[in-house]
Amino acid sequence: MGVPSDGVLGRLLGRASSRSAPDAVRAVALDPGERRLAWALTDAGQPVLATDVGLRLPDGGRWAWPDVERVSWRRPTLLVVRASESEGSGPRVQLQLEREEGLADVVRSQVTGSIAWSDHVRLVPAGGVRVVGRRRPGQDLLDWQLVFDAGTDPTDPFLRAQADEVVERARRSIG
Repeated sequence: MGVPSDGVLGRLLGRASSRSAPDAVRAVALDPGERRLAWALTDAGQPVLATDVGLRLPDGGRWAWPDVERVSWRRPTLLVVRASESEGSGPRVQLQLEREEGLADVVRSQVTGSIAWSDHVRLVPAGGVRVVGRRRPGQDLLDWQLVFDAGTDPTDPFLRAQADEVVERARRSIG
């Protein structure tokens, strides 16, 4: 018998998590068609949910998976960094999780799964940029993001033109 795929595992986790989830988790309103994949409670008892669409935060906000640059999990702390043009400079949420029902693994899997293509390019005369093609639910074409290395100026027109050319080549060849 084989190992279940991420989709099967997510569905299994989602169903099991929904049944055993506390009232605070079940009370989080989801959009039509959105599915719970995993959940956690913060040390303050606030729900955090991973859905097929994104991460639902205790403040009521939701970050779509393609908008998350990086995730790290060191029990009991889950750190999520939102994508921005400069590496690591996006908004971040640090959550102290009291009860974690598969959330960290599902978050990492969903963020990684949203990346269809990624390449790091050195820019002239200096610096670099990561070009990332992300899958967005309901879209056929990839959403292209530029993440400039720390210390590389994303507003420099010469560097920006080089990065935009890489994106254009990727769009033509990949979609």
